[in-house]
Amino acid sequence: MPPSTPTAMPLDPFADIMLELAILLTMVLVARWLTSHFRQPGVLGELLVGVLVGNLGYWLGVPFFTFVMSYGAASPVFDQVWQGGVSVSQAAAQVFGPAELEPGGRGHEVLRLLSGDHALANVNTGLSLWLFSSLGIILLLFHVGLKTGIHQLRGVGTDAARVAIAGALGTLTVAFILLRLLPVEVSGAGRFFIAATLSATSIGVVTRMLEDIGKADTPEGREILGACVLNDLIGLVLLALSIELVVKGHLDLPAVAWLLVSSAAFLGAIVLFGDRLGRPFAHQLNRIGPVELRFLAPLAFAFLLAWLCSSLGLSGTVGGFAAGLILSDESLRDKTKEMLVPLIAVFTPIFFLLIGMQVNLAVFLDWQTLVLTIGLLFAAVVGKLPAGLVAGPDADRATVALGMLPRGEVALIFVGVGRSLDVIDDRLFAALVAVIILLAFGSGLALKWAFDPRSARAEELLGRLNRLLSR
Repeated sequence: MPPSTPTAMPLDPFADIMLELAILLTMVLVARWLTSHFRQPGVLGELLVGVLVGNLGYWLGVPFFTFVMSYGAASPVFDQVWQGGVSVSQAAAQVFGPAELEPGGRGHEVLRLLSGDHALANVNTGLSLWLFSSLGIILLLFHVGLKTGIHQLRGVGTDAARVAIAGALGTLTVAFILLRLLPVEVSGAGRFFIAATLSATSIGVVTRMLEDIGKADTPEGREILGACVLNDLIGLVLLALSIELVVKGHLDLPAVAWLLVSSAAFLGAIVLFGDRLGRPFAHQLNRIGPVELRFLAPLAFAFLLAWLCSSLGLSGTVGGFAAGLILSDESLRDKTKEMLVPLIAVFTPIFFLLIGMQVNLAVFLDWQTLVLTIGLLFAAVVGKLPAGLVAGPDADRATVALGMLPRGEVALIFVGVGRSLDVIDDRLFAALVAVIILLAFGSGLALKWAFDPRSARAEELLGRLNRLLSR
């Protein structure tokens, strides 16, 4: 009787996810070392490392990086498979047109990745990347809410509120008009989505910049930070409104009215009454022992509010932010922030790495992508100048305008959502990420220069900008 042939043990599907996590966390380590060494915001390093390593792996044909580069196009297919229960080929036929499913087309490449030799690994990768990055963003906004606090939000002041609203509306208007002139085919809803993406100033990047140069407690610094707090709220509401417009394809007035009313009611109730809920909640949590268990209830509360906001048609990130505001009681906040740090350090960078890894540098060989990048950068800068026009009398208007330039976390959330909704193509995606990187880096230099002019020429340029904004 011939000896039986041993059969290989099937590979645990989770093994691919563990390898994926090892690769991503190694990239995070490199990114954080670089940004710490050069004193730059961590998100900037994660984006740049994602772009460089992602393109290198893609050009070498590594399956993981090849799939991630196509993740934006594959995401709508995942949605159809998971929500509709159809096969991958049926979902691809619903998402892509016949021409895109031909060899060489984007749909054909996605179908090959999801039904070829590495299909199981790619499906596991897609699911885990979506889970990790979504979790990371909710945790990040929860942390921002804890740092902000309801009292700071209430104390924003009329000057900072005017700065935030003027900057958001200015960017929306300039970008929406300019997109009609740029070489890009996009619907009206898509133009609004892209314009809204550029309207959100990054409180994380701005805070890091002001702290680095020791100017957070100046009149300009306080006004900029207050405006950024409100700008985050405006950005999250615009995100929900943009998703509604893109999904429906037209302006559904009753739906939009309901969205705006529910957003205003939800956020207004949080600002007005959130601490009345937060204080007794914090008092009860502080009685729990051991200390580690106190962290589980705030985390569950953040996920509960994220689910509630999603049910109302808002982004789940709004719920994470609101939970942080409610639980910003000093007796609970510091310990919760401390215990959040390891989770944020693991999951949040994955979102930013994923954004960078989807930027195909080859598209910048196309002159249209370069024109798009320059045009969107122009809109992002000029659109924020109205913020300086309405700055308070005690603040330098030019400095306030420059302080509103950085884009970061909220803008990248927009970009990721737009990619998953297929409203942003490869050229727009690359151009928007390039603009965010350029502004995150360049605005820090500009802000330092504005607070500490080193030459008569610098004084003259600042004076001209102030005179322009004073007209």
